[in-house]
Amino acid sequence: MYPMICVAICFASCQKNSSEINPTTKTGSTGNTGTTSTTGTTGNTGTTGTTGATGTSGGTGTTVATGLDNAAMLQMVNNIRSTGCTCGTTVMPPVAPLSWNDVLAAAALDHSTDMNATGDFAHNSSDGTSFSDRITADGYTNWRAIGENIAYGYPTEQSVFNGWLQSEGHCKNMMSASFKEMGAAKVGTYWTQDFGAK
Repeated sequence: MYPMICVAICFASCQKNSSEINPTTKTGSTGNTGTTSTTGTTGNTGTTGTTGATGTSGGTGTTVATGLDNAAMLQMVNNIRSTGCTCGTTVMPPVAPLSWNDVLAAAALDHSTDMNATGDFAHNSSDGTSFSDRITADGYTNWRAIGENIAYGYPTEQSVFNGWLQSEGHCKNMMSASFKEMGAAKVGTYWTQDFGAK
């Protein structure tokens, strides 16, 4: 099976309802504002990270076991944000760096755990909860904007980052000036990267 990726984005004006952009199968589908790829990218070069690494967000004092190297993932995203890039056909200028947020990491971990347990590959949780409701329920409240990238089948932080970078919608999530914070997690080979701004 090839690696797969999927993207979702929601601003407060979307009424925190993202059901229209959540694909429901691993076969590859296109939502109204998200895209899915069944070919993925396996670019296995670069840092492999440390499975089971943990990290903390600024000032929270909490720790989330994300299953990935938080610092490496955040650095890859912030490196591309600092230089700008082209997402598909859209030139994205440099933007401010993101900070790590453990609440978003916990939401990402919950979703990767759910996808790994059920075999589902979608932004909706297996109980039907939308990604925006899940992130809010996990404690990221009063947000102005949230977004999510998911992936399946990638072995390393570098390979999943490369896959997201080569997909226009995922790349735009990573490059969006609307987002100020990020959290991510991996369970098995299910990856979730959540973005937010308050």
